[in-house]
Amino acid sequence: MKSNPLKKQGSKKNLIIILAIIMLFTMGILALTHDIILTNYFAYRICKADPQPKTFIKETVSFPESIYWEDNVYPGFDEKDRLLMIRNYLDGVHLKTMALNAPDGAIYLFTATAADWQESKDIKALKRKGNYFDTLDTEAGIIAGRSKLYTPETLPQLNYSVVFNPVALTSFQQRYLWSDEVIIRDNKTGEVIGFNRRLMHRWYILNPDVALGNRYYYPHAMCGESGMFLEGLVYSYAKSFHNQIQKHAVGLNFLLYKRK
Repeated sequence: MKSNPLKKQGSKKNLIIILAIIMLFTMGILALTHDIILTNYFAYRICKADPQPKTFIKETVSFPESIYWEDNVYPGFDEKDRLLMIRNYLDGVHLKTMALNAPDGAIYLFTATAADWQESKDIKALKRKGNYFDTLDTEAGIIAGRSKLYTPETLPQLNYSVVFNPVALTSFQQRYLWSDEVIIRDNKTGEVIGFNRRLMHRWYILNPDVALGNRYYYPHAMCGESGMFLEGLVYSYAKSFHNQIQKHAVGLNFLLYKRK
C-alpha cells in the first residue's frame, strides 16, 4: 500500500508544533531562572577561591582603648553616623579614643571618659529624672563637638583598626552579586585578628523582595557571615554599652538599593 502523503505532512506539522511548544516552555523557564543558575555558578567559584576561610576571629578584645574605623564602602561616616558610632562604641572605659573617616576624606578623632555618659547612666539607674535617649543624644553631641580633624598622613597610630572594603566583581557578576569585607587589625603587632568576606546575592526573579521592596540583596550570605557585625564580636564590650553595634544611620542594603 502507498503511504498517504497528507498523513506524513500532518505528522511532521504536529512534530514541529510540539518542538516549538517545548522550546517556548524551556525559554520561559530559563527567563525566570537564569539569574538563579548564574548566581549559583558564580557563587560556587567565588566561594571556593581565596581567601580561605572567609570568616575568622583570632582574638577578642575587651579593652581596645583606641580604634580607627575606615569605611570605604559607603564611603566614610557622615555626621549622623559619627554620632551613632559615639553612642554605640565610645564608652570612655573600654574605648577612650575613636577615629572615623568621613565622606570628604577627613578623619575625625573623638575622645571620651566615663564621666561624659554619667547623666544618662543616672537616668537609667533611676537616680535622676530625664529622657534617657534624648540625654544620650546630647552627651554624644558634646563629645562630637570636641572632635579633632586629621588626614590619613597626620592621624596618630591607634591600637586597632577596622576597615570595610568593597570586593571587586566583574560588571556581569555585579548584576547578580554583592561582596564586601571587614578587616580588623591589631596595629601594635600588625596582625589581622578578625576578618569577614561575605558574598550576597541579589533578589531572584522568582523570589523578589516582597516584604520591604527596597533592599539590594537577599539578607543571607552565600559565603562569609551575612551581617557586617564582626567588630561587635571582636570588641565584645560594645553590645553591653548601649545594646547597639549599628554603625550607619542607613543600612548598606537600603543604601545600595537607592544608588542602583
